[in-house]
Parts: sequence; C-alpha cells; structure tokens
Amino acid sequence: MELISYSYEFQASLEKFLEITLSYTGYKFDPTGLHSDIRNIEKIYQSPGGNFWIMIENGAVIGSIALKILNKIDKIGEIKRYFVLPLYQGKGIGTLLMEHLLLNAQKNELNILRLDTMRKSTAARKIFEKYEFQEINKYNANEVAEIFMELKLKK
Repeated sequence: MELISYSYEFQASLEKFLEITLSYTGYKFDPTGLHSDIRNIEKIYQSPGGNFWIMIENGAVIGSIALKILNKIDKIGEIKRYFVLPLYQGKGIGTLLMEHLLLNAQKNELNILRLDTMRKSTAARKIFEKYEFQEINKYNANEVAEIFMELKLKK
C-alpha cells in the first residue's frame, strides 16, 4: 500500500473507486453533477494550497481524503472525499489517511478543519469523534449532508 498525492494517471481508478464506495452509501457516482469536483482535482484541491491523497494497492485506489481550503485569510480547511473501500475498512487505513491530512493541515498553519457527513457513515464518524471534531451548525450548501463538524487545530 502507498499513500500518494493524486495525479491524473489515477483518474479512471479513482472514479471506479468512488462508484463502488458511493454505492455502499446508497448513492450513485455523478461525476458531472454532485461529484464534479473529481474531474477538477488540481483546480479545486491542489492549486489553492490543499491536496487530494489516494491510497493505492496493486495500482488501484482503495482510499481517499482531500483537504480543500475554504478561507485562506481565516485559515479554514475542509475535509472532503474521505472514503475507504469496505473490504479495507477496520484495518487502520482511515486513521492513516486522517493523520496524514491533519499533519498537512498543521504544515499549512490552518486554524480550523470542517467537514460534513451523513448519519450512516458510522466508521468515519467514529474517527471524527476520536480526533475530537465537534458538531456545528450547517456551514455549506450540501443537501446530502446531515452532520456538520469542525476541529480547532492546536498551535
């Protein structure tokens, strides 16, 4: 297994991964609508100072996590596209992805990390609770999300 920054050569594998992962949550992968950010990773995540990481095994994507910069002035970032294939859940990959993102957020001197999620994302929610994310009021226009959280990063 290898954790790397996204590059275009993994686009097809990433889309297949998201198709599978989202189907487990009851959603259909929609790369031209709800999930259109997946076809603009460099512009949305990597250019403004964030990043998009993928966990690779045997050339296939098995996990992902992204850091999107929401507000450069107030130093607020957002966790996006945090998924691990069901077959690989419970093996520490989610924690490894989160640790990597948190380290990167601190290097970028972010003050706050936010995220949105669904109630049925129990594995991810356990990790968010482990890292002491707190529920907050809705901060974005995501119609699918049910829970909104943030973590104040320690200096």
